[in-house]
Amino acid sequence: MKILICTESYYPNVSGVAVFAHNLAKKMVERGHNVSVIAPSPKYIPYEESFEGVKIYRVPSKKNKYREGYFISKSPFRRVSRIIKEFRPDVVHLQDPTGICFAALRRSRKLKIPVVVTNHFSLEYIVSYLSPFFKIFQPIILFVIDRYLNWFYNQCQILTCPTKTVAKRFTGSITKVELKVISNGVDLSRFMPYYGDSASIGRKLSIPSKKLLVLYVGRLDVDKNVDILIKAAAEVLKHVNGHFVIVGGGKEKKILENLAKSLKIRDNITFIDFVPYSDKILPKIYQIANVFVNPCPLETQSLVTLEAKATGLPVVLANSGALPELVDDFVDGFKFRAKDEKDLANKLIKILENPKLAQRMGEKGIESVEKHMVERTYNEFEKIYKEVIKP
Repeated sequence: MKILICTESYYPNVSGVAVFAHNLAKKMVERGHNVSVIAPSPKYIPYEESFEGVKIYRVPSKKNKYREGYFISKSPFRRVSRIIKEFRPDVVHLQDPTGICFAALRRSRKLKIPVVVTNHFSLEYIVSYLSPFFKIFQPIILFVIDRYLNWFYNQCQILTCPTKTVAKRFTGSITKVELKVISNGVDLSRFMPYYGDSASIGRKLSIPSKKLLVLYVGRLDVDKNVDILIKAAAEVLKHVNGHFVIVGGGKEKKILENLAKSLKIRDNITFIDFVPYSDKILPKIYQIANVFVNPCPLETQSLVTLEAKATGLPVVLANSGALPELVDDFVDGFKFRAKDEKDLANKLIKILENPKLAQRMGEKGIESVEKHMVERTYNEFEKIYKEVIKP
């Protein structure tokens, strides 16, 4: 098959969408398919490149003012149309409803090429970036976006969502397209428990030894609510000889560092700049931790949470968005009230003060994450592609 993947976020970006799209493209190539990707150029100007067997068309771009180090496409219609006309894909897989993907949808429909689309975000994610002035118009903005999404997705053949929570949002409003739930998946050959000496990894990353480690991996942007974790850390450290490791980059990093200083816990937190998904050290960072936290209330699944569970970590997740699907209270972790640092602190203390509970939760997490094995995800999408291109 000739598969075209279109996305506004792709390698070397560090985001759930970028990781998903790149891994999917690479795996389809390994399965013998001809795969191309259209994505924004990180150099502003258009160019073509090949990476791990995938041909990538980079279209003109401009900086994304909301995401540090990210780019968005600039007037992509003519270039996207030309790429599709030249490549002539059997199926097009869209990863968002904007820019490149909008252009690809329009051209694909004209050429009668089947289109699959995956929804990776929530409406609340968009409005989380609104300035205080525009937030008074939030209901109107949400209504307009909702109507647009319904129209856009109904132009495709199949809509996939990573969780039941996200799919439920579209049930009833998506009437002209088939709706499927397919996990983004986790690579269990990379993310797994490690029972050897982890001291060398800690030294390499300047993480103190002989302390209980609380881990966060992800962007440091306003929608992620990492400030809640830092506020909770101040309370946790009163009870536990612990240390917090925050891995990621974003516009909020300096603000978060200053918050830690104001709470007099800066020395108890190690900030590590973003680590590329392909970096061999990423799985090892999970392996040296004792518990994983995701305070974001807007997740549509959370690849990093799946990675943490696959590594054998108990997880403490915001009881919001799709995160509740990934944790069973008192079994493989805890849910905490979103944006409530006191509740988060209490849940972390329970785990950190009880090694047997933490071990049992980690073991249960490994069991529960097996259904998210990434090979199942690739099988499902390959099956969908074959289904939609049938005459």
